[in-house]
Amino acid sequence: MNQEQAKERIEELRGFYSHLAAFVAVNLFLIVINLTTGGGIWFIYSLGGWGIGLFCHAFRVFFSGAKWEEQKMQELTGWTTTQEELDRISERTETLISILSSVDWKAIDPDLLQSKENLVRAQNKIASMQARGEAANDANKEEVIRELEKLEAFVTSSKFDYYDQAARGAKT
Repeated sequence: MNQEQAKERIEELRGFYSHLAAFVAVNLFLIVINLTTGGGIWFIYSLGGWGIGLFCHAFRVFFSGAKWEEQKMQELTGWTTTQEELDRISERTETLISILSSVDWKAIDPDLLQSKENLVRAQNKIASMQARGEAANDANKEEVIRELEKLEAFVTSSKFDYYDQAARGAKT
């Protein structure tokens, strides 16, 4: 959920809770008036009519909407990868691939070449999921993040600086 969607959701919730507070306050007032003045029980009509409206409002806010099923699935399964998260992972992946593509790592450390291939495969999975507009399942997400973290740890290490210098020295 991005910030704009979160603001919209907060407004929906605020509107419902304001409606609920007004319902309770006004109907309590009407009940008190009805019980103190006598003349039959008429407050149930306002309570029932407004209650139906409040129920419909609650249903719209909490149980309907185009993405209700997806949100419930994410909530119940912990499956929370969104398109925004896929975009961030994709951006990180592209950065690492460009770093690893700048040098002939095969001559220096063949394991890095395998990591780069794993990362390219992961990037293709991300692109495929983004194209279909779906969220990643936990296994795909964990695989991608594991490769990213492994490579990010390497790229930020002193070993990378040494390899990078050696690779650039070998080019010249």
